[in-house]
Amino acid sequence: MLLYIWSRFFCLSVYVTMYLNDCQRTNFYEGIGLNTKEFDMHVIIETNRTTTRIFPAVLDVENPEFKRKLDRMVVSYEKLLAVGQTDDPSFIKTLKRIPLVASLASEILAAYLMPPVESGSVDFAEFEPNLVY
Repeated sequence: MLLYIWSRFFCLSVYVTMYLNDCQRTNFYEGIGLNTKEFDMHVIIETNRTTTRIFPAVLDVENPEFKRKLDRMVVSYEKLLAVGQTDDPSFIKTLKRIPLVASLASEILAAYLMPPVESGSVDFAEFEPNLVY
């Protein structure tokens, strides 16, 4: 059960980090002829398909709602970055960040809680005794 929870969390953290970081580098991707969000979704989908071979459950990244959640995360993240660039006092910046962080966190949680895709591809119990570190 723990692996089931952890695998989805791991994938989500990787996908969200990549998507948010790459959306800050749109000029680079456009400079080489790519649409950042389309390229990232392609990478996320292909990576997720690969992870079904090793994880018991993965995120449903092909569900259109998953991408909508990522796009809402980008909006919140960009607003967070903009708050950091203002000349407002620290206390005011913190107050402005609270609803943005809450929005970002709620989208991440909602994406995690979407019904997963069960792969059932590996029974990890059979591998545990043979793990070598």
